[in-house]
Amino acid sequence: MLRRRLAFLEEPASFFDDGDRPLGAEEVDDLFRRGVLVIARATPWPELGWLRETIASLGG
Repeated sequence: MLRRRLAFLEEPASFFDDGDRPLGAEEVDDLFRRGVLVIARATPWPELGWLRETIASLGG
């Protein structure tokens, strides 16, 4: 399960898109949508670090 979560977090994703292309925070004009993207970009880093460390310590 840890490896699946790590793979999910490492995939590019966005809450908003332009057809088939995800939009980055820099491309969104709406202040609140930009905020959602900025926060979503910042929050997975501690989880990513923990997942990588834990998987490595378990021998994976």
